[in-house]
Amino acid sequence: MVRTGPSGTAGITVLFIFFPGWQLELQTFQSGDGWGYQIRMNGKVLIYQPTIPSIDTVTAFPNEESARNIGTLVLNRLTENKDFSVSRDEIQHSLSYLGQ
Repeated sequence: MVRTGPSGTAGITVLFIFFPGWQLELQTFQSGDGWGYQIRMNGKVLIYQPTIPSIDTVTAFPNEESARNIGTLVLNRLTENKDFSVSRDEIQHSLSYLGQ
């Protein structure tokens, strides 16, 4: 079951995925001058990603949508028991503004 809903804090999106015995939750958050995401399992932080992974510079996501898109990709891979790392090509495809 997938459910989205407000977290009660402005600027945060929360996505819940439930499986027997555990719950995954994706949250986006403002990080400095941009956005990041975290994935929690059963209320504990599993992945904290305040910057865009797989690129040469330390840069926050430019907007909430881009953080949510990459976070959702990672979350889906976790639920499918797949390698959840994100390649530079996937980042470039999802965030065409990088132009690298």
